[in-house]
Amino acid sequence: MDHLFNDFEQKGIHAFRDNNDLPRGEYISPQLYKAIEESRFLIVIFSKDYASSSWCLRELVKILECKKIENPKYEVRIIFYDVKPNVVRKQTGSYAEAFAQHDVLNRAEVDKWKEALCVASDLSGFDLQEMTNGYESKFIDNISKEILKVISDGPIDVAENLVSVDARVRELNLLRFVGSDKVHMIGICGFSGIGKTTLAKAIYNSMYTYFEGRCFCDDVQGVTKRQGLTQVQMQMFVKILKTESLKISSVSEGTKVIKQRMACKPILLVLEDVNDLDHVIDTKI
Repeated sequence: MDHLFNDFEQKGIHAFRDNNDLPRGEYISPQLYKAIEESRFLIVIFSKDYASSSWCLRELVKILECKKIENPKYEVRIIFYDVKPNVVRKQTGSYAEAFAQHDVLNRAEVDKWKEALCVASDLSGFDLQEMTNGYESKFIDNISKEILKVISDGPIDVAENLVSVDARVRELNLLRFVGSDKVHMIGICGFSGIGKTTLAKAIYNSMYTYFEGRCFCDDVQGVTKRQGLTQVQMQMFVKILKTESLKISSVSEGTKVIKQRMACKPILLVLEDVNDLDHVIDTKI
């Protein structure tokens, strides 16, 4: 555990850790509940002794409750540390021994813990033995790199305390487009300095978690003048297709790649500072 948190710190990942030494069996602190609700990643580390702590089991129930919320900001990652998923799922071995002690407690709550373990064990997870053959340092590095990769697709920095921006975003009711199999296009136009870019960023931040692929292309006009429209297309490939190895020699070639490899994905694409309709057409999915 200490190695994991140290690696997070070195890579600039801010992680909450409750260091309160509550006796086993005590209810977890409101501070920890609040930290869970405010986090993007919720990481559960299953060990051989995990089920012996009612504190950990209550925390797991809270994490899965957050995952059920419609807002998809929560990303749950499961780590199996020296325990197999099947042991967690079926509560055998050390987990069976732990529940033999828990059964004297509130039966309804114990049943909720068992259900939570079953659900969590079926989520995408990291297995120390299967992923890195027991090499802990490599295992930890893989975990932190995946988190960094997802964080890099996170919200764009927007100035705080902006007047009326959130209200304008809500008025657009963009959630009606989520799940659609059609292409929807929205244009924001107006004089320079009225806040078009700020509004575009706010829209992106409110919507990006609902899409499998997402990309905010800054300064399309400037990038096109300096490096050509192919560079804008390359930005899309890096952000949406997660590849830097793909190379294109022309706009038409890039347009072909977009149609072939992105057409089946739900994608949120924001093109900022566009002054030529052809730029939209050549990057249209």
